[in-house]
Amino acid sequence: MAVTTELVAQVIEKIAPKSWAEVWDNVGLLVGCGSTPIERILITLDGTLEVVEEAKAYGAQLIVAHHPIIFRPLKNLRADNAAALVPLRLLQHQIGYYAAHTNLDQSIFSSSRALAGVLGLTKIKILEESVSDLNPLLDLGEKRGYGVSGYLPRPEKLGEVWKRFLGLLSQSGLYAHPYDLAGVRLAGSLEKTVRKVVIVNGSGASFVPKALFKGADLFITGDVDHHAVLDALEGGMAVGDLGHFLSEAPMLQALYDYLSAEKALQGIEIKVSSINCSPWNS
Repeated sequence: MAVTTELVAQVIEKIAPKSWAEVWDNVGLLVGCGSTPIERILITLDGTLEVVEEAKAYGAQLIVAHHPIIFRPLKNLRADNAAALVPLRLLQHQIGYYAAHTNLDQSIFSSSRALAGVLGLTKIKILEESVSDLNPLLDLGEKRGYGVSGYLPRPEKLGEVWKRFLGLLSQSGLYAHPYDLAGVRLAGSLEKTVRKVVIVNGSGASFVPKALFKGADLFITGDVDHHAVLDALEGGMAVGDLGHFLSEAPMLQALYDYLSAEKALQGIEIKVSSINCSPWNS
């Protein structure tokens, strides 16, 4: 039995309200109509042309993505405008596109929390708490924010914990397919003892000072630049750079599990993209 795009949006916004998104972000239904009947949903991190074709082949009427396809205003919808190609293709195939970005990053289904679960961290706390909602109807009764901090079950050498972490992360790949670990980087002495870990999914270089202030021995994130790594090392903190995709991919599984268990969406087919992956070869 089909549901509507608007109902799917309401289900997502129960755990990641649009009001949580940053002012510069662009979340919600970006392409499509709220009244469109939905029988199949494709979940992805990125809305690429390949993913749109995958959605068409799957027979999906809606793509639920983490990254918005429209950040800056489109000046035209011309076929020779690269920024317009995905929206045009979505309209051509009559496929909707819903984005849950910084609002999902702050939810209980964030990849930061998923990665903390992979490592088995204890005493988990939010790294940077967000301001509570002014609307009491959107207060989910739980603190929200970016990133997490926690402790390993027992102290480990950096080389050991990193090897264990990557092994577990690879095995936890979507649909039993191991995650590609190409491009993963580690900075720090392999003999360094690690107790406290801070994790921020996505591009987390700006959180290096916060992680240092919290006394982290290891900071795990994606897209860390040269100078941020130097600052971390000078402060005595190791850095693990998973790359943007791998640092956020576990969130797709969490979102899939949540939507699949939602009673309002029973009977709807849901699939995580098997096309979307890290753009890096190595």
